Amino acid sequence: MRVVETGFLVVAGGLLATTQFVHLSTWPAIAPLLDGAIAPRDGQVMLVNTWVIPWFCLVTGFPVVIPNPARRTLVTCTLLALVPAAVTLAALAASPELRAAPTGLMFAQYAIWGALGVGIAAYGARRADLLAEQVRAAKRFGQYRLTRKRGGGGMGDVYLAEHLLLKRPAVVKTVRPDRAADPAVVRRFEREVRILATLTHWNTIAVFDYGYTADGAFYYAMEYLPGLDLDRLVAAHGPVPPGRAVHLLRQICAALREAHAAGLIHRDVKPGNLMVCRRGGVPDVAKLLDFGLVHAAGPTDSDPDAKITRDGAVMGTPAYMSPEQSRGERPDARSDVYSLGATAFYLLTGRPVFEKAAAMEVIAAHLLEPPRRPRDVNPGVPADVDAVVLRCLAKAPAARYATVADLAAALAGCGCAGDWSEGDAAAWWDDRQDES
Repeated sequence: MRVVETGFLVVAGGLLATTQFVHLSTWPAIAPLLDGAIAPRDGQVMLVNTWVIPWFCLVTGFPVVIPNPARRTLVTCTLLALVPAAVTLAALAASPELRAAPTGLMFAQYAIWGALGVGIAAYGARRADLLAEQVRAAKRFGQYRLTRKRGGGGMGDVYLAEHLLLKRPAVVKTVRPDRAADPAVVRRFEREVRILATLTHWNTIAVFDYGYTADGAFYYAMEYLPGLDLDRLVAAHGPVPPGRAVHLLRQICAALREAHAAGLIHRDVKPGNLMVCRRGGVPDVAKLLDFGLVHAAGPTDSDPDAKITRDGAVMGTPAYMSPEQSRGERPDARSDVYSLGATAFYLLTGRPVFEKAAAMEVIAAHLLEPPRRPRDVNPGVPADVDAVVLRCLAKAPAARYATVADLAAALAGCGCAGDWSEGDAAAWWDDRQDES
């Protein structure tokens, strides 16, 4: 489609621009042959601008011939609308005779009709985007019917869906149409779902199914989690009580323990990838999500999937990346321990470990600056919990907990570990039925 688009613009736009230039730069010689090309008015020769019509048709017709997202259509059509004015300026420079005629009205027409054409094209493209989204939402993905869009990112969209036979709610993740042509993106999605399919821990999101639709769109279906990610939880309700934070963190440790035992490093542990919900009648169940950046602990060059997230590439979320991850080094389980410590800091204080204006400043702080104590930001954090978090945030991996099992044991030994009961969790959720 990009080749067709380029060819259309080069051939149609180039032919029109060339013809316009020849016409304008030689108008004294060919004027008698052209009906209405020039017309005397009040003793003065005026050039009648007949070029706004073909350019207007080209601008408005472009999104019909080559469908594009609204933003790309706006940019492309704006550039197209500027071409006739540029051609006229070039003709003025090449033809002294043309400069003798008043051409100001031509540029006013270019501006008016060009703006109108761009507006029509952008509006049409936007309407087409909305209609395409409605059609896509109505499509079936295997045995799943999409009901509404829940969100999306740079590579994929997430929909709430329902299994057609079981009537079970699910979440379907799809590759965005504009990224589906990239084999690396599709391989990453396939890799993520294969990894998730090997993990069975209660605190890891479960995958039900995956596959391709008839038109080649890749998707996979996961369990629907009625709840909040920890980012939204803290944003809506402020810092989490220490007892509850310990309760949630221990569950995430259990999920990561299974992944690490399988040789998988998550590399993107952060509040936005951790859900808290009610499952099986149990309140405050923590779930680990999004294994798109998972790194094998010891990949080989023969593993094609290892090239998707290779060593030396800095990938992750700056506010929660370990120092070694920021340097592009091969991570191990202790890198996830650091990220979990940064997540714990956020849960307990409502603030990230380092608050900087730019992402590179945050990365530099993780590399060089000592972390703040959680108690300095929130005096309500117990001293033993404070010490556990600071050990997780040690710059040197050897100074951290060696495994998430060790971290879970340290959290269990904190004095507040039993402060958050199932009754407390049930009462909290009962008061916030509309947030699930």
